[in-house]
Amino acid sequence: MFRLNQLAGQFKEVKFLADPLEYLQLYDMLEKDEKEICYAVRKFAQEKAAPTINKYVEAAEFPTEIVEALKPLKLIHKTDTYVKTGLAYLELAKIDAGLSTFYLLISSLVPYSIETFGSELQKQKYLTRIKDMDILGGWALTEKEYGSDASSIQTTVKKVQGGYLLNGNKRWIGNGNKDILVVWARNIENNNIEGFIVENKWAGVHAEPIKHKLALRIVQNCQITFKDVFIPDENKMPKAKDFQNGVTQVLQHSRVGVPWIALGIQAGVYENVIKFTTRRKQFGKNIAGFQLQQERLAKILTTFQASFLMVLQVSRLAQEKKATLGQIAAVKAWVSDKTREVARLGREMMGGDGILIENYCIKALTDAEVVYTYEGSYDINSLIAGREITGLAAFK
Repeated sequence: MFRLNQLAGQFKEVKFLADPLEYLQLYDMLEKDEKEICYAVRKFAQEKAAPTINKYVEAAEFPTEIVEALKPLKLIHKTDTYVKTGLAYLELAKIDAGLSTFYLLISSLVPYSIETFGSELQKQKYLTRIKDMDILGGWALTEKEYGSDASSIQTTVKKVQGGYLLNGNKRWIGNGNKDILVVWARNIENNNIEGFIVENKWAGVHAEPIKHKLALRIVQNCQITFKDVFIPDENKMPKAKDFQNGVTQVLQHSRVGVPWIALGIQAGVYENVIKFTTRRKQFGKNIAGFQLQQERLAKILTTFQASFLMVLQVSRLAQEKKATLGQIAAVKAWVSDKTREVARLGREMMGGDGILIENYCIKALTDAEVVYTYEGSYDINSLIAGREITGLAAFK
């Protein structure tokens, strides 16, 4: 039977289950090439990312050396299904959810937008460089005054000779200060929200990282202003005609990936907690031997099993183009909600040591709050699912 790591761990003669995917033999549900992706990303994460990632987290700095080390894997070229991509998110998030979120942006939101809605010229100009990670991109939808109410954004484009003039602002844009942006803006002539590829070096683009955030700290979330930015005609994505035939389709695609990041947080919590509790002694015995700790461990582990099965199934359905918007939203909402609980339990189990960055759980706790919120908040995703279930819309 194939196993990526025989992680039935041992620490000071205390044997324990270190890999949560082993518990219900979840690896057996994966194809060989999916397991190979999982193994390759795990090896990278453990050897290249884990030793230094927390230095960048504490400084809230972009981990350039880690990203450069990721490039030779050509991972975006290889993760050509939802499950393969998701397993990459999972393994990266076990080390740091910010690193996994960065990878979500460059592997899903940005390239999918261009592949789906871009012209052949745009694909030739940008896609290979994006997938080779030679250029890094952000996806600019959210504005300071418009988060969940994304269809009301006020950034505008105006048609001028040879192109468009872009004016407005965007907020919380990951990778917003890198090389390119997929920008969603309202065309003042037809009031439709349309998509454009903007290069950060162009005149009138100003991106400033948002400071003092305490979650996903390595992700460079930016406040961006556009002042009379000239976008040439060839950088308008011709197939992104309005909110539904543009933004909604991209979010439906990328939202399949977000629960995999949540799974990675759950797995990271479990793996760190099981090692800690089988090492830590109080009252003359390993704390993993106490009833309350075992109940919490069982809850964390079984939550991961249930979450994995839901995420894997919706990913398989999405690959077959059978997953609905409501199904994807429901899974994202449920798994991200359970991830908050898992992170809280893990922190509790470590006591005071649970707030140390090297023990992962406090980082997981804050990062889980963001995963619960981005790509549609818990409430919005629940309402999307509820609309599909009942046939009645409870929001705009």
